[in-house]
Amino acid sequence: MKELELKNETKIEISVKQKKQVEHKLIGKIIPHEGHIIWQINDETLEIEVAKFSNATYHFGGENKKEIITKQGYSYISALNKKNALKKFKQGKNGSKPISKEPLSFF
Repeated sequence: MKELELKNETKIEISVKQKKQVEHKLIGKIIPHEGHIIWQINDETLEIEVAKFSNATYHFGGENKKEIITKQGYSYISALNKKNALKKFKQGKNGSKPISKEPLSFF
């Protein structure tokens, strides 16, 4: 009797997929000049390549904002070409337009 009961039992496994929560954290802001490209520079080897962007977020009636896919150990610089990007990296700049805190200030 016990043998029959064990054979008739079926084992059911339930697998639950958990949603991965993605958190976005503002590290910094780079506003490139017109015609500039965002370059990704490896801090140790100084290899330079074009930065990759995640899917752009679109705001209805507003600006389109892009997010750079950042990696640890890399710096991101706005420049016209690789040579200028390396030059700005050595100067410690990111090549961004200055961000004014008070854009509408009057005398």
